Amino acid sequence: MRTPLAGSLIVALVLTAVPAQRAAAQSIEVDRLRGLQMLDQIQKDLVEHYFDPTFHGVDLTGLIARARQRIGAASSLGEIFGILGGVCLDMRDSHTMFGPPRRVHDVQYGWGWRPTGDRMLVAWVAADSDAHAKGLRVGDTVAEIAGYAVTRANHATLWYLLWQLRPQPKLALIVEREGVRRTVEIESSIVTLDSRLNDLGQYTMQEWIMQGDDPEPSHQWLADGVLYWRLPTLQLEPLRVVVHERAVRKATKVILDLRGNEGGSQAAMVRAAGFFARDAEVLTRVMRREREVVRTPKGGKPAEAEVIVLVDSHTGSAAEILARFLQLRGIRVVGDRTSGHVTSGRIFGHALGDGDIKVLYRVQVAVADGIMPDGKRLEGIGVIPDTFSLPTPDDLEKKLDPVLAQAAASFGVTIDSQRAGRLSRQ
Repeated sequence: MRTPLAGSLIVALVLTAVPAQRAAAQSIEVDRLRGLQMLDQIQKDLVEHYFDPTFHGVDLTGLIARARQRIGAASSLGEIFGILGGVCLDMRDSHTMFGPPRRVHDVQYGWGWRPTGDRMLVAWVAADSDAHAKGLRVGDTVAEIAGYAVTRANHATLWYLLWQLRPQPKLALIVEREGVRRTVEIESSIVTLDSRLNDLGQYTMQEWIMQGDDPEPSHQWLADGVLYWRLPTLQLEPLRVVVHERAVRKATKVILDLRGNEGGSQAAMVRAAGFFARDAEVLTRVMRREREVVRTPKGGKPAEAEVIVLVDSHTGSAAEILARFLQLRGIRVVGDRTSGHVTSGRIFGHALGDGDIKVLYRVQVAVADGIMPDGKRLEGIGVIPDTFSLPTPDDLEKKLDPVLAQAAASFGVTIDSQRAGRLSRQ
């Protein structure tokens, strides 16, 4: 078994996963030239915009110089993209990333995974996919992918490589179920994309994610005075959070479900935090030239309900800031460790080439760090629950939710895991 994947090893996987496809010397020379131009732009964006001018100890000049040498010797476009992606990954920052030019053809694997505790479990399988035909099941533990052991530490890097930098026509997996391991080779499906690429410019991560199509927040009374508030996203205008405030204030007990919430608008997060604390420091945003203390709104009384917050490995960014803010105020957090992706990013769109034919790509740069009121960072660490509570592989496959059922039971409400699963999927 190979060593776990780290940012600087992403090039190795690019090299081993797919042989070089381009033989024409003229073509690879053009690709190398463009790769070097992209590398220069990555360096420029980092120097001008990264929140820490010292790059927290990373030797950026040396990093760029080594990447320049590797690009000069690269034998494929995929290898070049891997080198560029590795430069950003070696910044060890969740919101610094190279976005390669969009392809006319892409692949879909028909399945995906999620960290659950220390295991990577299959989270979904498309019914019309080769993965389904080969017997891949929700809840299977993914032990290896493309020859690499999958861990909580490297799974995001592997996802970035396989889904964005270098999609593969097929994937070899080793999966485990009830102690039995097997190898599965899954064929990908080819998808033709819109070739009109007009997404140049620059925008914040908040502006980018607000374009998404996410489920609406909802609330439901589990019993008299016991409210279940499902907040699956913060990719919201603040008013779409405020509409739930009356119910939260009416409740004596609230289960706030942030599982699967990958973050979104800081303004929406602050309004939600304001339900439970007024004029309170949420975090300090540390930027290159300034610091901003983010506080909840002033005036009025906070809700007096007893609260449990549910989180999982997909709770990220603004959602995990909200969870930690509440935890620091004595509110119990239940579930799995959150993602630890809390810096704030800006996406810069760039173009190479002259005339009507251009190569478009993006560089995402972390422009602000977040410091919680206790003086600590969440980046790379995440929120550690007061009580760990995880679904089993069978729970995932059967769409059961024992975590919500147990939270309700602690408030004196009995609901079975099947009903809890229906509630949390709404």
